[in-house]
Amino acid sequence: MVWVVLALIGVVLAAHLIGALLLADSFTRIRRRRVEGTPADLGLRYEEVQFTADDGVALLGWYLESPGARASVVLVHDADGTRSDRSHGLLLLQRDYLRRGINVLAFDLRGRGESGGLRDTFGARERLDVTAAVAFARSRSNGLPVVLHGFGMGGSLAIVGAAEGLVVDLVIADSPSATARAFLRRRYAKVPLPTFLLACRIAFRRFGADADALAPIHSVARTKSEVPILFIHGEANHLVAVTNSLNIAAASLNPRNVIWRVPGEGHCTAYRHAPDAYMRRCLDFIETALPSRRIQIAAAG
Repeated sequence: MVWVVLALIGVVLAAHLIGALLLADSFTRIRRRRVEGTPADLGLRYEEVQFTADDGVALLGWYLESPGARASVVLVHDADGTRSDRSHGLLLLQRDYLRRGINVLAFDLRGRGESGGLRDTFGARERLDVTAAVAFARSRSNGLPVVLHGFGMGGSLAIVGAAEGLVVDLVIADSPSATARAFLRRRYAKVPLPTFLLACRIAFRRFGADADALAPIHSVARTKSEVPILFIHGEANHLVAVTNSLNIAAASLNPRNVIWRVPGEGHCTAYRHAPDAYMRRCLDFIETALPSRRIQIAAAG
């Protein structure tokens, strides 16, 4: 009888370990999507660019330059997207920024689109990608203010980067998560907690994927960053609830932050469904948050 019990325990533990190994692989595996279209499809001139993250991963994107630009924006797509993500309207957004006198750098995070890399690391190494993108945009912007505009995980990356010293002037975060760990747990809510926790440990040890590396709510509370943030969040977002943005903003205590709760919108859908209203909110925020004199001096230089 004892041997039977021990055998059953062994089977359960083996199943637990195998399940965690498979889950860790599923956590970090990226289904790479093609970059669909280019700015040329919208009649826009652009430059194919490549730059390198500090760990050597090559990142590909394109740079759109607006004559007499007053600022530059770096667009950071969501975890499963690319620089041309149609579900979020990113190509059209690039056109709208360009038309309003703002340079645009759009690029693929590692493991996505045409960039190097193989695994999702929950933001641990993607943070290096955002740092490299901001450095590239600054090298091309002639002293102009730099805006980080991110979607989903890209929004979380933008907030954490700015909070922890990345030299940007303001952040626009569309549907960010308060923490990557909580997002993963919601996504895999049916997985038993012990298996989930073990899978997170395996993902970290095997793939460098740290579920605790991307936690905007903790970053803003710890650093008290003065970089203003425009939070955009659909009230019908069932993937990342609007409370995520509300809680990050509350932890920040930055009086210059702005929250736009968009009725009826889901995850990162506000621009695609109402582009004029979306751009108006973004541009009003940029013009309010950035001192106009600084924009004029930078443009004149």
